[in-house]
This record gives sequence, structure tokens and C-alpha cells, in this order.
Amino acid sequence: MENYSKVMNKIAAYSLMIAGLAAAIALCFHPDEFVPGSVLLAAWKPVHLTLLFAFSISIFGVVGIFNLIPEKPSIIGILAYFLGVIGCAGSAAVVVLEVFVLPTIASQAVVQVPLMEMMSPATAFSQLGMFFMSAVMIWIVAWILIGISILRSSIFNRNLGILIIIASVAIAIPTHFAGGFSGILHILVSILFGMSWIVLGKAILNVKSIKL
Repeated sequence: MENYSKVMNKIAAYSLMIAGLAAAIALCFHPDEFVPGSVLLAAWKPVHLTLLFAFSISIFGVVGIFNLIPEKPSIIGILAYFLGVIGCAGSAAVVVLEVFVLPTIASQAVVQVPLMEMMSPATAFSQLGMFFMSAVMIWIVAWILIGISILRSSIFNRNLGILIIIASVAIAIPTHFAGGFSGILHILVSILFGMSWIVLGKAILNVKSIKL
């Protein structure tokens, strides 16, 4: 009979694989946040409901990663764990805002503006903007640290850590900080990001057989 540790590892692995697949598909159809009125497009709600699901269950993946690492806990590892959980939860909260709050604000506006301008310091929703950007930055830092923890681990392939770092930065920074992102490039980066979680989930299931 399997113990709790093995069961939790499987939950973590399958959660990351499902989250990666869901996120990749959703992000491929993600409207450009720098286009005015994008939050009112028909694709906005289903895309972000899917991302809400993906980011929520990815928390189990973060727990599973550090449940497997046999090395003595380091400052980087502890930070990666706490920021990983907080970052995934914060990202889910951001998506809740994107689904249930921002479209309502946009629908009442006389002139449509890009997403981040809706929450700029000059508006009444500046605190939402501060939370939004803080959550995104915590998520990016968390997955960079998780990638470093994987790099330093004796049970994961080092290339997996590099993949996690590159994919996390590549999907987060252009989406939230760079306008006019090429459609084809965005799709490729979305697939890369989703695949990074899928590969990581498979690595958790069988760390000895993972090859990149």
C-alpha cells in the first residue's frame, strides 16, 4: 500500500502535467493585454478561467518538488518553496481579478484602454495595479528560484532547471511588460511554458528516467 509521500508525489506530478497542458492551450489564445478593450473580448473569460484552474493546481506541484529533493534545506530552497506557493496563489488571485473585476470596470468606461492603464497610478484602481504587478513579480522570482533549486538537486536533470527558468521568464515578461508581442512567437513561448511543467511533472513521477 502506498504511503502519503508517494501519493502526494503523484498528485503533484499529475497536477503539474495537467496545469501545463491547460496553461499552454489557454495562453495560446490569450488576448494581447496592450490592446485597448482586450478584457471585453469573447476569448478573455474562458482563457482566464482555464488559467485560474492551472495556477491553482500548480501549487501541488511546488510542494511535490521539494518533497522529493533529498538535500539539506538551503536558504534558496526555502525561499523557492514559500515564494512558489505564494506566487502560484497570487497568480490565481490575479486571474480572479482579470475574470470577475476588470471586465466590469472596462464595460463601464467611456474610452477603452489597455489592461495595465486601467490600474495605473492615476486611476482609482491603482492599488489593484500594485497587487497585480507584485503578484506577477513574485511568481517570476519564485520559479527562477525553483529552477535554481532543481539545478542544484542531485535527483533532477540540470537541464530541467534551465528549462523552468527560461520558460517562466519567457512567458511572464513579454505578456505583462512588452506590447505588440508577435502572435507566432507568443504561441511558441506558450507551448514552451506548458511543456516545462509537463516535463517537470514527469520528472517527479520518475526522476531517474528524465532526459532532456
